[in-house]
Amino acid sequence: MKTAGTRKSKNRGDVVPRPTPLNQILSLSVGKTLVLVGLLFLGSLFVRLHNLDGQSLECEELYTIPAATGHQYVYVSAEPNADQSNFPTSTGEYKRLLTIDSGKGLTDVNGVLRKNVHMPLYFYFMHYWLRLFGTSEWVLRLPSVVFGALAVILIFFLGSELFNPLVGFVSSLLIAFMPEQIHYSQQARMYPLLALLAIASTYAITLTRKYSSSRLPYILFAVLSVAGLYTHYEYVFFLAAQSIYIWVASPLGRQKKVFWLVTEGAIVAAFAPWLVIGLAQSRTSQEIIAWARGPLSPEMVIAEVASKLTRLMSVPEAPLGWVSVVAAYGLLVWGLISLRTERPKLWLLGLWTVLPIAGILFLDRLLGTRAIGIMRYWIIVAPAVYLLIAVGVQNLNNRAAQVLLVTVLCGFLFSTAMLTARGDLRAKPDRHKEMAQFIDSQVANSNRETILSEGVNSIPLALAYYGKTEAHMLRYKWLADQLGKQSLGEIIGRDQSVWLLSSPPGRAAKLLEENGYQLTGRSVLYGHILLSHYAQRAEPVKPR
Repeated sequence: MKTAGTRKSKNRGDVVPRPTPLNQILSLSVGKTLVLVGLLFLGSLFVRLHNLDGQSLECEELYTIPAATGHQYVYVSAEPNADQSNFPTSTGEYKRLLTIDSGKGLTDVNGVLRKNVHMPLYFYFMHYWLRLFGTSEWVLRLPSVVFGALAVILIFFLGSELFNPLVGFVSSLLIAFMPEQIHYSQQARMYPLLALLAIASTYAITLTRKYSSSRLPYILFAVLSVAGLYTHYEYVFFLAAQSIYIWVASPLGRQKKVFWLVTEGAIVAAFAPWLVIGLAQSRTSQEIIAWARGPLSPEMVIAEVASKLTRLMSVPEAPLGWVSVVAAYGLLVWGLISLRTERPKLWLLGLWTVLPIAGILFLDRLLGTRAIGIMRYWIIVAPAVYLLIAVGVQNLNNRAAQVLLVTVLCGFLFSTAMLTARGDLRAKPDRHKEMAQFIDSQVANSNRETILSEGVNSIPLALAYYGKTEAHMLRYKWLADQLGKQSLGEIIGRDQSVWLLSSPPGRAAKLLEENGYQLTGRSVLYGHILLSHYAQRAEPVKPR
């Protein structure tokens, strides 16, 4: 008598397990497996494209436009020999920073990047992308959509090569629909590309093991590594993790010492030219990254690591989201335990997770910053975390539990991914479009209003991108430098009221009050930007 879940062999009377969906994934032909992953890719692409231009560009995204088009938007007050008279002083001049200029090339892009402390590859790509397709929200974000969706395919091949197709499939599912992945795949920045290159270069390492006598995997690894280094500084620490794996945690370096020495030497030589620019950036970087500065205690580090890791691999804010947190941490730990007999793979994924975060902490200590609390820097470690969780799923002894877990994951993650794309879950924090519309309504048809921005560089760019009214617009840093040459009244103009847009609030309000301005009405908050209106008093208050 046959029991449920079993069948008799045609050749013998023995009883063998009935195939389950997960058994079938493990035994699918290459063609059918590719179809399955292709469907997952299309699903991830669909979610990422959904409502792509429905939320305002964030401050980071607004920086992408002038950086990629070669227009200088960063003002550094301590910069020597700067022609400060050419800095924009109206919304119209800022609009020109957001337009494509045929006279601007990659040399101009480099000039901008020397001030804003970013690597050039993504902006080189966007330079030509924006020339071809324009600067709409949809166009700006589309490359990140594609990079994020391509990661779904590549992590499947990596997981399959390191472990088996089930691990590849589950890790693809996680990177396809996890809310944090959707959020950054709908952002016009380099972080999805950074994660994609990390996956691709790690896959290249597995190919050097599989095709040890061929030079092509080594060349592929070198090219991808150089691309990663030219995408973001964080890749330096990720590459260090890969090097430790190659030379210490696996026999790869010892088996092919000459190949790896030549490969890594080529990577260093290719990256060396940008080190000169990096040294030049160090003179102004303290001022540029001042917004991220602050104390960093051990307790704060532990809290940030726990919160960021939780957001990366679960959805605690969803209904019954605590279940996803418990399941994610449980599977992560079980994945780590399951790899205790496969030390090289454990080292690879462990180093991939730990070293980039350790690198951020090192820079935080060095520069006095708090970048560990910025979620986008964690995206590079996500693939390793997802692979560990997938290993945990693969090592569950109960097949029924595996089937149920993967089924629930598909439904739960797809629904939260759609909520993220619509902005109902983990919405983008900036409300630049609403802010610009509000300012338009306040300064329209008036020549007695001046806009003064303090803090992040995105404020005037947001008004220029979304606003329609021409207005006098100044940046506080530029204004402070001019005060040694002329008075505030001469710079702003007589009988002018001032809209102060600040993030965070700083010295500009005090400057206005000391020069005869007083706050009128209630301040308004749009995202992280506080809007306050100041009008002149009869007599200025003398500074203390």
